Amino acid sequence: MRIKLIAPHEHRGDSISTPFKLQRVNLPLIAALTPPGHTITIVEESFGPDDMDEPVDLVGITVLTELAVRSYEIADAYRRKGVKVVMGGIHPTVLPEEALLHADAVVLGEAEGVWAQLVADAEAGKLQRTYKAEKMSCLEALPRPRRELAPYPKGKSIAPIPIGVETSRGCPYDCEFCCVGATLGRQYRVRPVSEVISEIESIEAQDLFFVDDALGLNRVEAKKLFTEMIPLKKRWLAQATVSLAEDLELLDLMKRAGCLGLLIGFESVQKQTQDEVGKIKSLQIDFYEAMRRFHDQGFGILGCFVFGFDFENKDVFDQTLEFILKSHMDCAQLRILTPYPGTRLYTRFQDEGRLLAPDWWLKGYPPDTVLYQPMGMSVDELIDGFARLNRDAYSYGAIAKRFFGMTPWKRGLFGCKVYTGLNLSTRSRYFKSLGNAQPFAGTSILTEMG
Repeated sequence: MRIKLIAPHEHRGDSISTPFKLQRVNLPLIAALTPPGHTITIVEESFGPDDMDEPVDLVGITVLTELAVRSYEIADAYRRKGVKVVMGGIHPTVLPEEALLHADAVVLGEAEGVWAQLVADAEAGKLQRTYKAEKMSCLEALPRPRRELAPYPKGKSIAPIPIGVETSRGCPYDCEFCCVGATLGRQYRVRPVSEVISEIESIEAQDLFFVDDALGLNRVEAKKLFTEMIPLKKRWLAQATVSLAEDLELLDLMKRAGCLGLLIGFESVQKQTQDEVGKIKSLQIDFYEAMRRFHDQGFGILGCFVFGFDFENKDVFDQTLEFILKSHMDCAQLRILTPYPGTRLYTRFQDEGRLLAPDWWLKGYPPDTVLYQPMGMSVDELIDGFARLNRDAYSYGAIAKRFFGMTPWKRGLFGCKVYTGLNLSTRSRYFKSLGNAQPFAGTSILTEMG
């Protein structure tokens, strides 16, 4: 069969200019799981458009909730041509009946245990509606992702495009706003270090990105991995929890292994909200000390903050700005809390009658639309405070102030280029997004209920 694997991307003004891209690992891994005898094409829409005129027998689409509409458009177009379509990923896993309105089959959860059977069924014309593995995948002896099939972006980029590598899956935390634990399991599973090292050695590119949802939670295995990475002389980025800063030995090994920067989920600077986020409430150091330790190692930090938690009040915006500036944060990702389907947060908001658009992902709302009634502030206070924080954190003065709190990572020409390019492109993207309509401005369900 001729199989096409597609990662959709929404090419609209608030997302196409996203400065950071990477070569992902999920579709190359699916390609590697495909039995011999089939022709495989991988399409990353963020890198280039799909050619729908190419002959194909089976299309596989990985679906994120915020890209559900685009994914369904692609699926419907192929099905009108008589092509069988299968969907997988977080969104079809939590909403399979919705996905099946646009697909011939859905993979629930991880694909390792079912993909070969799905391909065989498709070839025999006996495709089932749903496929679900009986247990979580064992991460030992995974096939080498077929990265040679993955597209590479055309044109210039702020920094080299890193190659995605996976070292672990699952998350032991049970954050109300996240469904990783529900879909990939709350058991933190690590791949054998020797297999990860062998895979890294096979990658010619120098720049990597560890795609784990929480890199290094098993610190014993993480230290083994980073120790063995030292002679490989790679450069890498990752997303991780702030708790890594508790372990100075681990940070030193990360530095020696080639770490340049981390995406850290700080979530909120307000203590009551931190106590509600499991991965933060047991932190043994404060955020300022964590940032000092990260910067002492020369790591650039992209700090992620979410606004609109129940225990937050409108002071959170000024407090967050103070932390960003005083800690000389390299870059900040500012987001309004989104109630994703499949999370306990979504279910609770639905039960409490606080969702303003229950099926928001089908409405085409852009990121950072307020989709629910906040508890600690009004909808308008959340919208206005968020907009003001964006403007203040990404004013030219604030960018310069953070820059002159320079870390070793930024002292070279490469670091200065990345810092400047990332901050200016983020400023442009965020400022444009502030012009997006907020359809529920002025709404106050709580007042009406009272």
